[in-house]
Amino acid sequence: MGKNTKKKKKTTTIRSELKNGGLLLAELIASFDGKTNPIRCFTSDQILKATENFSETQIISSWGYFTWYRGVIEDRPVSIKKWSNQNLSSFTEAYRDISVSSQMSGHKNSLKLLGCCLDFELPSLVCEYTVHGPLNRDGGVSSGEPLPWRVRLKIAKEIASSVAYLHTAFPETIIHRNINPTNIFVDENWTAKLSDFWFCVAIPEGEVYVEDDVKGVIGFVDPDYYWTMKVTEKVDVYSFGVVMLVLLSGRAAVFNGGPGEAPMSLNDHVSEVMERGGFEEVVDREVWSVSDGDELVVRKSQVEAFLRLALRCVRYKNEDPVSGMIEVAKELKLIEKLS
Repeated sequence: MGKNTKKKKKTTTIRSELKNGGLLLAELIASFDGKTNPIRCFTSDQILKATENFSETQIISSWGYFTWYRGVIEDRPVSIKKWSNQNLSSFTEAYRDISVSSQMSGHKNSLKLLGCCLDFELPSLVCEYTVHGPLNRDGGVSSGEPLPWRVRLKIAKEIASSVAYLHTAFPETIIHRNINPTNIFVDENWTAKLSDFWFCVAIPEGEVYVEDDVKGVIGFVDPDYYWTMKVTEKVDVYSFGVVMLVLLSGRAAVFNGGPGEAPMSLNDHVSEVMERGGFEEVVDREVWSVSDGDELVVRKSQVEAFLRLALRCVRYKNEDPVSGMIEVAKELKLIEKLS
């Protein structure tokens, strides 16, 4: 057997044994023009030990497509993401999650990917651990502790920075398509971290949109995207605007109305309130928690500017739409400086 034949056979064997690794590498190369970050591989034994065999007692959150578990690997607390084989529509999405996470890990407001495990049918992600975990649907934390206004504003500012980076830092514009509170993790310093990049799609260089099936969570999907299936930066801008409304109101994007009433869209609720000429009804009471009158004046200025920016993101009536996430991030920094 010739030298080249032996080499070919060896390569084929490696590809067979590391099928998942090959799929991951292909996704990395396709997504980022061959520019990849080193990704550490953990064993299934490490993952099972860390999660106590994926014990319910270790669950951080579960959303149907995947479950987040807390664990400890090599004396370091971690968050481990396990996919649900039954619900995932495409295995490629699991690999895309790793590839984009690896590229975003250098941004301080992205959940840092520490590595993955390729021993299972679908790869598990191993990420940094955050004390407060992901936000819940109404923008709060699992402890039920109401978030102060400054924290809500900080979360919005930091996630805007992360999304703007996703849109601009790579050869092609990457669109998240799934920005919602449950994909935002918060650490012990109330630093916000964007996660869950599995719905990401790239807009080719020189193009302004790409057509694809509609992805996302009800209440956060841009209506134009829903009807045209055209993915643009506006898809993320719209979703982020809804996240801002959630943070401001303390309500989920779709919430239950009064007794006997059908579930209501937060956007519709905000529209109704704005039609009546006020905005205080939109705002969570905790937002107005201040110590003196001067602080209340500043708070009102911040809240009004925050709401106006959110309405521009969701393209509410006569509000001038924002140009993109870079503008949103800059505006939020200015709003924060009003304090």
